[in-house]
Formats: sequence, structure tokens, C-alpha cells
Amino acid sequence: MSGFHKITESCLSVTGTKLKNNLLVLSSGIPSLDYVIGGGLPTGFREEYSPYSRVLTKYFIAEGVVCKHDLLLFSADENPEEIVKELPQPCVVQKDDKINKVPQDEMKIAWRYEGLAQVESSFDDETNFGHHFDLSRYIDTDTIKKSNITYCFLNPVDNGKKGAFKNGLFTQTLNKIKDVLANDLYRRSSKKKNILRISIHLLGSPIWMAMDCDEEPIDNKYGHDLIKFMYCLRILLRDTNAVAFITIPSHLFDDDHIMNRLLYSMDNAVRIESFAGSDKETNPVFNEYHGLFHLTKLSALYSLVPFVPSSLDLAFKLKRKKFVIEKLHLPPELEESSEREQDDITAVPRGCGGFRKKDIEF
Repeated sequence: MSGFHKITESCLSVTGTKLKNNLLVLSSGIPSLDYVIGGGLPTGFREEYSPYSRVLTKYFIAEGVVCKHDLLLFSADENPEEIVKELPQPCVVQKDDKINKVPQDEMKIAWRYEGLAQVESSFDDETNFGHHFDLSRYIDTDTIKKSNITYCFLNPVDNGKKGAFKNGLFTQTLNKIKDVLANDLYRRSSKKKNILRISIHLLGSPIWMAMDCDEEPIDNKYGHDLIKFMYCLRILLRDTNAVAFITIPSHLFDDDHIMNRLLYSMDNAVRIESFAGSDKETNPVFNEYHGLFHLTKLSALYSLVPFVPSSLDLAFKLKRKKFVIEKLHLPPELEESSEREQDDITAVPRGCGGFRKKDIEF
């Protein structure tokens, strides 16, 4: 799976280290300290963000490679070339018999439900658009090299001109996108066209939000760069054959000051709520899922109202071969302690304007 990497044999030969969970660990020198922190000090630096956003980014890039679209990849937290190394390979999905019909003579307890329609949880069969990919197999290196991919590993140390931003990374990114979009291929009026897929990984992470030491932080001002950047990006993409796929840290969704203004510059916004490290991880109600999938905003494409799926109670699973979004099915009878878990699950997505009812919480 994309979030795990195999340690090479050369790493295992380093004196004073051991391997734990496929990660090189060394001792602090205090055995009791090593024990209470889980076995020792991990080498390197690890992201504290959800690995699921990285998986979705790989799907977006892999679809572009298969369709021979042009790709422009940005990241300030890691080299985007590392993300492209393990792109899932396209595959043909075999339609299995997902629903096993029960003979009527065997339905004794649930006899009153035998006349109801059977529910299909997956959305895979409801669209024939796009490709299916296998996360356990990767696109070969030659295919990736032949693709038109531009890598932009942003350097926070040498961020150049800042322009109207406190952090020069935003200026770097916008200038690069502007230069690439100057190509006639991405203009809607051009006869010879192609699609430009723009991927910005972990926009709004601490590297993006950092300011100079001589600047004094002001309350609720640290997100102004991010809000201004999204507005400028929307203007750049207007009337072009380009689309931007952006992942942001989950903690930004808890900041209403930022999110309420960011949503005006977005067509679609989803939030992934991972069960890892939360009380829901051990809750038997959610034992079949890895997290909840919230629809925060849906776009209205040349219509007055946005498309709304058949169910807004969504959950996801990260299997060995694919990432699946399904309808969330809770047991019909729950204990009093978990009876109202679904109250925190149901979410009404915003429309194209970004408004929502005051009595709805996300």
C-alpha cells in the first residue's frame, strides 16, 4: 500500500538501531524512556496527516497518466516525484455476485423484510466514467517517463518574491501555474486541446502558513494567504481546460473563519474523517470501515441545484487493492451509549454558494 515502504537491507546493518513497524528506531540512552515512548526514537520525519489524502492524490495523477493528460504537481512537504513512484495500475473490475439471495423457506426471523428491495452499498456500478485502479500494482517507470509531468518541489527557504503574500510559496505556485496555462493547449477556444491536471499536496500545512520572524502574528490572520491564494487560483483556472486537485490538513476544517471563505473558491469539497486514534476506531458499530466520508460542498454544473447522491451517510474502506466509498449501514438496534452516533454522521453538503443552514453542524 502507498503509505508503507520496505526498509532496505543496508538500513538494517546500522549499529545501535532496530526495526519496528518497518521503521528504523534508535535508543535515547534511557531504557525507561525508550519503553514509555514505544520502543525508541524514530529516524527521519514523519507526516502527522492522514495517508488517505495521499492515496486520493495518486488516483488523480494515475487517471491523468492513463488519459495522457498533462500534469503539474506541487508540494512543499515532500518531493512530488516520490508520490508518482507508486501510482496504481489500471485494471478491469470483475463483477462478482455481491448479494447472495436467501431462499424464502429459510427466512424465518426476517420474514417481514422479504418483500423489501435489497440495498447495494457500493457506488462503483452507478457510473462507467473513468478507470479502475489496483493499489497493489504500480504503473511502470517507462510509462511515467513518457507522460508530460512537471514536478515542483517548493523550497520554503528560498521562496523568492512574496508579492501580496506573507509566504513566498504561494507566489511561486501561482506564477508557475500562470506560466504553464499560457500554453494554447489549455485554452477553451483553441482547436488543439489537452487537459492540465494540477495537484497541490497538503496546501495549508505549517510550511505554507509560516511567516517571517520579524512579522507579528495577528489573530485570525494566519489563513489570509491561503484564502487569497485560492481566490487567485480560481481566477487563473477560469475559462481554461485545467482542473486543480488540492489536499489540505484536516485541522483546517475545524477553523470556520478559514473554511467558510475557502469554500467560495471551491467547486467541490469533501472531508475525510479517519477513525485512527479516535474512539470510533474501537467502536463495533464502525468495525467494517476505516473512516467517514463527508460531502462538505457540491457544485452546481449549469444547473440551479447541485447533484446530491442517493445517500449522504458515507464511509470509506482502504482495501489492499482499492479505495472504496460506500453507504454507511448501522445496526438497526444500538445501545443507548451509541444509539445516536448517526447524528454526527449525517451531513448536508453545501450548494454552489457555500451556504448551509444554521442548525446543521459538520
